[in-house]
Amino acid sequence: MNYLIFGLISPSLFSSSASAQPIGYPAARVQVGSVQVAASRAPEKAIDRLTDFIFYNLHPQLNRRKIRSDETQYVNEWAAIKKVVSDDNLVYQDVCDGNSRNYEWLLSKYDGEGGGRQGRTISLSSPVLNKVADAVFYTRHPELGYRRIQPSETRLVSEWSKIRQGVSSLHPCY
Repeated sequence: MNYLIFGLISPSLFSSSASAQPIGYPAARVQVGSVQVAASRAPEKAIDRLTDFIFYNLHPQLNRRKIRSDETQYVNEWAAIKKVVSDDNLVYQDVCDGNSRNYEWLLSKYDGEGGGRQGRTISLSSPVLNKVADAVFYTRHPELGYRRIQPSETRLVSEWSKIRQGVSSLHPCY
């Protein structure tokens, strides 16, 4: 269990049992000078919401309809995405302006945005979303046993790239 310790507060105001209290979300790491807090465990609802967001971006043809239990490939892909999202890849963060006090659970790393000749381009730079693409790809290809794809395997390289582009996401504030 995580505890919040009240330090540097007059000890006479609190008994020793009152100075250490269990806390819920968020817990763990705080970056000084930032509103970002990394959570040791995000609420299940937040994990499911981000898993749905990524899954349905990858499969827009489903029109966000509920996955049926007999659609095992979709069920397995959703579960693989959820595992990556829930593996300490979420942060509890003040959304967008830093002054709104509107905190949400977001991915710890999103893709970057850059300039290009024809306007803005998306840099596929998020290690979290790379892990999501790997999880989906290897769910589709369990026979590969998580081995690295060789450059000569152009069909597999192309499929992974298509998955990675499908899960690509910019931070909601962009």
